[in-house]
Amino acid sequence: MKMLETWPPFEGNIEEIRRKFPFPLVTLAQGEVPALVLRGAYKPKHCSSLVERFYERGLLYNPHETNRPHRVDIGTSFGKHWLDREEFFSHSGQTHELFSTLFEGYDDPIQTRYKTLAQLATNKEVKTACEPNGQLYGPAIFRAYYAGLGHGPHYDSVAKRTKAFDYQISRFKHQFSGVLCVQNSDNEGESGKPFLYNCPWNVTVQEQLNRRKFRQYVAKEGIERVQVDLEPGDLYFFLSENIHEVPPVIGESPRVVLAIFFAMSLDDNEIYVWA
Repeated sequence: MKMLETWPPFEGNIEEIRRKFPFPLVTLAQGEVPALVLRGAYKPKHCSSLVERFYERGLLYNPHETNRPHRVDIGTSFGKHWLDREEFFSHSGQTHELFSTLFEGYDDPIQTRYKTLAQLATNKEVKTACEPNGQLYGPAIFRAYYAGLGHGPHYDSVAKRTKAFDYQISRFKHQFSGVLCVQNSDNEGESGKPFLYNCPWNVTVQEQLNRRKFRQYVAKEGIERVQVDLEPGDLYFFLSENIHEVPPVIGESPRVVLAIFFAMSLDDNEIYVWA
């Protein structure tokens, strides 16, 4: 499939992004650009050191040697745990406890993410998602994708896809994602490198996804897509309600990312972040 270049991601530091787009998250929500990319947002040396620490502590492992799942999560996945509310918040509490010491000696990559997002979130308060009783969601999640794993074309939305209306994060109108590259796979080309489509979710698109005809639909409609090529320490933000995919990883070295979801509404002064 040919990639078009009329809808490129915008790369720059915070000042350059804010100068180009006074309201960066609104720009993403309106589809003016597919992504905002910040190179070197986190120290690459700290990325490699943290991966070593994860292996030393048994948080990452070679699934081919353990018969365990080929995607390893370090943190609490809302999508995995939300159906059991008590278990979800219990798991989230364990994640907060783990992250409170996991980064000692290095820059805290989660705080780096929140600080960067706050600089892009014009006049809004960025905070870890919580319920009215104070229960906290997981603040972020490390995901390691081993050989053969990726994500086919899909979109992410608590309100539109998951329909988790009994959780506070469903109240917001726009949902986004932020991804920090911690480690790339050891294979060149498309291995583990995400594609973003200029294609917001709607009923017609869902029909194509259900029929596994989305790529044919994209070709027929001339829908643009772009690939975001990241190096360790690079960070990007995008609208998760647009269709996106991650090609399967090739090779023995896993693709490791630090991921968040976050959501906002124009008339709400808070932005909630979770994983």
